[in-house]
Amino acid sequence: MTSRERVRAALAHREADVVPVDLWGSASRLDNEFYQKLVSELGYQELGERLRPGTTSEYVDYRISDLIGSDFRHIDIGAPINFKGYTNEGGHYINEWGIGKKKIGKYPTISYHPLADVEPEDRVIDNYHWPVAADPGRIEGLAEKAKNWYENTEYAITATSAVSGQFFDNGQYMRGAEEFFIDLYVNKQFAHKLIDKITEKILEINLYYLAPIAPYIEWVEFSSDFGTQMSSFVSPETFREFFKEPFRLLFSELKRAYPNLKIFLHSCGAIFNLIPDLIDVGVDVLNPLQPLAQGMDSFRIKKEFGSDLVLHGGIDIQRAMIGSRQDVEDEVKKRIDAFARGGGYILAPNNHIQSDVPVSNFLDLYRFAKQYGKYPTQF
Repeated sequence: MTSRERVRAALAHREADVVPVDLWGSASRLDNEFYQKLVSELGYQELGERLRPGTTSEYVDYRISDLIGSDFRHIDIGAPINFKGYTNEGGHYINEWGIGKKKIGKYPTISYHPLADVEPEDRVIDNYHWPVAADPGRIEGLAEKAKNWYENTEYAITATSAVSGQFFDNGQYMRGAEEFFIDLYVNKQFAHKLIDKITEKILEINLYYLAPIAPYIEWVEFSSDFGTQMSSFVSPETFREFFKEPFRLLFSELKRAYPNLKIFLHSCGAIFNLIPDLIDVGVDVLNPLQPLAQGMDSFRIKKEFGSDLVLHGGIDIQRAMIGSRQDVEDEVKKRIDAFARGGGYILAPNNHIQSDVPVSNFLDLYRFAKQYGKYPTQF
């Protein structure tokens, strides 16, 4: 089978020749420090494309995709040309949402919240300077890239997240986490209005972003972390009150505009109790299936939700990937045994590979996946 056929079999919940594998999507990239280490050990003289400057994972390098046998190519939205980021008087780098970052230690960190000190009134949202969706910089060259990959390669093609964080995360970025969570309980009308406005802009940006590439891609990706290591950030009741309908609106409008597309959602942490709601609002592919988070048992997830969701990720980077070669092999076997029966599984790290992962373990991860992921596996 070709990579595209293999991925489409997984999306249709059918067993392929081998479990497909992924790298470089929204949630399975390489930390900058690890990437530099990998490139050095591989002897590459030049770096890959620096598509995400100012993030913890700036580079995309398809030489590595080919080396490990990834089944994917990924489209990344471009930067707007009618807005230029700038550094304000406090040293925070301000993006088009008005949100500021600083590098703290090795990581760029949200450090400025533009609505942190405002009164929670409707006029604050009505008068805010929101991003302009139809900026040609976002889509420059994307149609040509997607068409070329679709017609001249056999890879499955996806679109990575157009907006980092969606409305749950961006609500915190704009208000500050403490104020945003207070709003959910004390200033409910304001919280609804802020969430609805962010959702409106995210929808506009995605509709614009996907228009030139939709005929060529399998899914569009969204990232929004609703889980901690021990529980979800909000209860299912609060999720349903504030976030479920914005998700439903966003996903239903995109599927209406581009009916061939699947919806991919990344949400770290212990989100088992939210999965039925995510299915209900239209999520087709769920990532990262963080196995060490509370309640995220891989076998149980497959049993209860495997007929409704394509499962993506699952490979533990907290312990297994920093352990021995045997730990990596055991991890690959466990996740394939849990998720791959009957199809519907795409193997990937459960987050960006960090600098504490040995290069040999990273390469072994995909080598073991190809060896053990052949159907029929040892279920």
